[in-house]
Amino acid sequence: MASLSVEYLGLRLSSPIVVSSGPLTKSVESLKKCEEYGAGAVVINSIFEEQILKEADAAVSESEEYLTHAGAETYMAGLAADYYIERYADLIKSAKKELSIPVIASINCQSLSAWLDYAGRFEAAGADALELNYYPLVSDTGVKGETVDEKLLDFARTARKRISLPLSIKLGRSYSALSWLIKSLDDLKIDGVVLFNRAFRPDIDLEDLSFRSARITSSPDEYADSLRWTALMSGDVKMDIAANTGIHSGSTAAKMILAGAKVVEVCSHLMEKGVAEIAVMNKEIESFMDKKGYGSLDDFRGLLSQERHEDNAAWERVQFLRTI
Repeated sequence: MASLSVEYLGLRLSSPIVVSSGPLTKSVESLKKCEEYGAGAVVINSIFEEQILKEADAAVSESEEYLTHAGAETYMAGLAADYYIERYADLIKSAKKELSIPVIASINCQSLSAWLDYAGRFEAAGADALELNYYPLVSDTGVKGETVDEKLLDFARTARKRISLPLSIKLGRSYSALSWLIKSLDDLKIDGVVLFNRAFRPDIDLEDLSFRSARITSSPDEYADSLRWTALMSGDVKMDIAANTGIHSGSTAAKMILAGAKVVEVCSHLMEKGVAEIAVMNKEIESFMDKKGYGSLDDFRGLLSQERHEDNAAWERVQFLRTI
């Protein structure tokens, strides 16, 4: 029988299906179901510094009439922030007690000091690895692309020096020289990269002319960019690649592994169909392997990456060659 075992971020996983940060990884009960249906690892729902600061400000506002001493507001805000950070750490601790699969913490912060503070706390709580959710949206017309790139690399360099846990960075795709950036992260000894972060998408309601969110979940046809860049980069870097976005079947997961991914991160499909789909996806990967005679994921990982595909220029094609 085909083996789905894989090593990701130095951790041994029984399956390449990793449940991505999201609503399904917010509670121990849900995490246990993910393990029950065959997830190889789970990424705890991201903790956002922006949200914590918002909650802290709200707590200060509610207690404002009692905060008469100098520095009381700062002290109260600090206590409120600590409450949410410790609650996240407690979830990690509980998950580690209840689960046998790796538990990965996910962090999204605005300031470097917060990134490092949270990372230290979650490492102490027992997280097996850290996924740093990095997605800057630069709307300032005075900021050059080189500045954005260097800020990411400075952040990664500091994080690597200060964080001893296996470390992955979840990237967006909006960089002018993405291949150079991923290779630079690899040179800094970052253990893995997640391709790609699916950002919040704004929309406009034409009826009441209001701002609203576009579709929150991905669709099954959104995996092409992740597939392309996985295939382009997997042969050029030592770091592990986790493919993310638009993965709604075991067949798509198999494609990502053929392109060179170690694992795939899945969220939207499980939100829409339920976590029992993890078992279905695992079965689909096994069926593909049995059909092709592969005994392990290593037997076909990267088989169609740019370095190994006979038409390696195909992965760089961005224009249609004929009208459809």
